[in-house]
Amino acid sequence: MKQKLSRQKPKVKEVIYSEPLCSCVSMPSVLYAGLLILVYGLLLFAGCSHYSVSGSLPGHIKTAAVPLFQNDTVEPNIVEDVTDEVTNAIISNGSMKIVNESKADAVVIGRIVEVINEADTYSKDEQAKQYKIHIYAEVQFFDRKKNRPLWEEKRMEGWARYDASSPSSRSDAVKQALQMLASLIVDKTVSGW
Repeated sequence: MKQKLSRQKPKVKEVIYSEPLCSCVSMPSVLYAGLLILVYGLLLFAGCSHYSVSGSLPGHIKTAAVPLFQNDTVEPNIVEDVTDEVTNAIISNGSMKIVNESKADAVVIGRIVEVINEADTYSKDEQAKQYKIHIYAEVQFFDRKKNRPLWEEKRMEGWARYDASSPSSRSDAVKQALQMLASLIVDKTVSGW
């Protein structure tokens, strides 16, 4: 005898919650929190809406000059090196063309104000193992077309570390510090940071 199998839907017990799952959260507080998040998000968006990835270099500045930096220190050859590093950084960036000062739209004017060597790490017997060199410069980016500075920093810093046991590593550190300084100058000039 064949038994007929009936397919019946299983009975599901309906459960209706009359109380919130958590008594500390009510519907108005959830809506209020959502509204706050929306308002803060809009404020953040509005605050950043003026940012542009195109940079802050004025449109009329297409060329720049980098005259020899001045030197208030006893560090030899530093002005030639920093001038070369800044010039090369501008060329690498590509936002401006390097020209003679008389033809330039803007000029990077700089002065090395201080060079500091300080021990950075020590051996067990308290001898310096590594030094850190800090090179500070006063720098101005001057708009020749409008006859005014676009920015000025009294104490920009480039730094690097070098091994105390190797005299040649200090000159490498000076070069690295000057490259950092040049990069900061170009970033501030082109991006406004």
